[in-house]
Amino acid sequence: MVNYKQKDYFITCKDNEYFQVLDTIDYLLEKAITEGRYGMWEETLEMLKNQLLDNKGENITPWQFNMIITILLDFVPDNIKYKP
Repeated sequence: MVNYKQKDYFITCKDNEYFQVLDTIDYLLEKAITEGRYGMWEETLEMLKNQLLDNKGENITPWQFNMIITILLDFVPDNIKYKP
């Protein structure tokens, strides 16, 4: 088994990636509230958003990194995600 050693992950402000991630999280939160389905997923999104605001996109943990990827994958069309 290989020991995992975390690198210093961060979101750059080049092309506003940091703000785009925050805007995407805000969009999903607003959509959930509008649809009246606020639950555990939305609480997780709020927690991620608050953590990213606190750390300003620097020293991102593996959990935060994975959550950002999961969120962004929601916007990939199914015909691309599940391409045989």
